[in-house]
Amino acid sequence: MDDRFGRGIDYMRISITDRCNLRCRYCMPEGILPVPKAEVLSFEEIGRICCAAAKEGVQKIKITGGEPLVRQGCAGLVGMLKKISGIKQVTMTTNGILLQECLPQLLENGLDMVNISLDTLQPHIYQAVTGTDGLSQVLAGIRQAVGAGLKTKVNCVLLKGVNDKEWGDLIQLTVQMPLDVRFIEMMPIGHGKGYEPVYNDGLLYQIRKRWPQLEKDTSIHGNGPAEYYKIPGAKGSIGFISAMHGKFCGSCNRLRLTSTGKLKPCLCFEDSIDLMPILRGQEAGIPHPPAKTNPLGPGGQTAQMEALCAAFRQAIQRKPQGHCFETAAQVTEAKQMVQIGG
Repeated sequence: MDDRFGRGIDYMRISITDRCNLRCRYCMPEGILPVPKAEVLSFEEIGRICCAAAKEGVQKIKITGGEPLVRQGCAGLVGMLKKISGIKQVTMTTNGILLQECLPQLLENGLDMVNISLDTLQPHIYQAVTGTDGLSQVLAGIRQAVGAGLKTKVNCVLLKGVNDKEWGDLIQLTVQMPLDVRFIEMMPIGHGKGYEPVYNDGLLYQIRKRWPQLEKDTSIHGNGPAEYYKIPGAKGSIGFISAMHGKFCGSCNRLRLTSTGKLKPCLCFEDSIDLMPILRGQEAGIPHPPAKTNPLGPGGQTAQMEALCAAFRQAIQRKPQGHCFETAAQVTEAKQMVQIGG
């Protein structure tokens, strides 16, 4: 389905939990408490939402968190979503701590791609940024995913004075393995407003100085707005997601769903549509199906499904023309990244 600006909206990011086994400083600062489990979408509710999303043109789903793999049954959810008519791809973003343990089930359920957050290859910096010493587990998960043939991307946020000298070492991963390393500019959301980011235009300049033979990679790598480059002879590619200085809103194709059922047209703004009243019978005339209702079953034409579809159409038409990250004072989203599944 197209929005008001002619953009085809076919992609949805779904946060299935706001809980995480790391405490990355820019994402989940001290004092952030998880929401009660009763307020989190059940897998059955997520299934019904995705059925409605598919009816309105969504074809690709990204499972996020918090950390999605801390939620029991996550792999089964992948399999359930893969069975929904119209859903062509299900991918996941994870911090990688539990990836090695969960990978066999994820592959069995048809996961199409994994994005792994990794900001450093130095154990002491990893400990300082995340609050844990899990770097070796993440690296093992990356190697296992690549070895299994799963399309793999590594997401890195560079911060001045923290890990901004490591870009060369991280890029070496693309020389050694067939994966993408993507540098994501820090966005002024939540605690991220307090960090000084490394901008990708300057980073690309530094990379070209070290690898003057760097060439543009125009092949399709996924659903996002990254621009890719490649070192000749390397097994993988280098990506840049430049939210601050490479504004890509003109091609934005996504909606976001929080773990508490808020459907967000844009990460930058607090505007959202609450799907919980529809799902749990709090909206007049909308029945609340039993907890074990099969979301893929014959209920696709019920009043609830029609209301969910209407909510998607409304969210798509409420998408703004662009974000305002370049003017942080105009950003209205006040929640932390972990709370909105950024």
